[in-house]
Amino acid sequence: MGHARALPATTPTQRPARTLPTTMSAGAEPTEPTEGGGVRTLEVWEKYNFATNKAFWRDLRRSVYDGEVKAADLERFEGFCDNYRSNPEVGQTDPLTGQCVCPIGNFPGLTAKPIHDTSELKWVPEFERRMDVIAAEYHRFMSQASGEMPSSYKSRDATMDPSKSWMARNAQSEHWAGNDFHSLHLVKGLSYKPLAKTFPGTMRLLESLDLVGDRSVAFNRQKAHTGLATHSDKMNYVLAGHVGIALPAECGIEVSGERFQWETDRVTVIDNSFPHHTWNDSEEDRIIFYFDFFHPELSQEERRALMIFKRTFKTYMKLADKERETNLASLERLMGLNVGTDN
Repeated sequence: MGHARALPATTPTQRPARTLPTTMSAGAEPTEPTEGGGVRTLEVWEKYNFATNKAFWRDLRRSVYDGEVKAADLERFEGFCDNYRSNPEVGQTDPLTGQCVCPIGNFPGLTAKPIHDTSELKWVPEFERRMDVIAAEYHRFMSQASGEMPSSYKSRDATMDPSKSWMARNAQSEHWAGNDFHSLHLVKGLSYKPLAKTFPGTMRLLESLDLVGDRSVAFNRQKAHTGLATHSDKMNYVLAGHVGIALPAECGIEVSGERFQWETDRVTVIDNSFPHHTWNDSEEDRIIFYFDFFHPELSQEERRALMIFKRTFKTYMKLADKERETNLASLERLMGLNVGTDN
């Protein structure tokens, strides 16, 4: 497995995972509806279905095949598109391994294993040689909250205040991870966040080794006596690097039945599309540094095509939202209704 420190199968400090259905659909978060009786939030591929949208595919192909890319270089990408068109709302779950991929996360022909041996990843030695900068910049940033940092280092932007920068998975804290899991996002989706400028050494390290993918770069905090229930991130074309920052003794992660603990001087690489859960049974918060990066078996042409697919999908999401708003406004004018409210 590489550097991750494995835990014995009978580790007494493991936090029991919340009970989940015996089958895990790729079209829904596995822990929804919530324990409190809330309604599950629809996944993005459930809310937006462009599988039969001719304009979507026309614009995608114009951008992907711009004269510099050969069709032979993108045979697997075409398989990815075929997977989306044939199954746009549900996705697939492997009955043997539990690997779960969503309709827009199912890229064919990639080696699939829950935990990757870091000795097989060429960038790991250089990353681990330079990774001290990650923890150093994190502790420097967090020292602003305690007043220990020299004033010359303090950010003038209120959004950079450590006490205000930890964010739940969405603004309303409605994500299934709940209020016990928060992140400091440096990169999210297709965009760098303002906070990235506060971690220049960290970002230079990732950029120099081509380790900024299309999902997330963040510090993730799990509160004491909490954990994430078993779930899949449902994308098989990105892998996840984990580095320990603040690790209480009684915390860990399980991926496809294998338990281990993070380390502060080593990177662990997992495939988040396999079922995994975490626990923190200590009295302290657990902090790890997390970064998604493209599966190493993807070619540059395939990576570029996937990024174009995601940008095109996001563009059509915005168009659909705008059309919906226009339709609601028209309905309100025509019928004197205040749609979407109780008034």
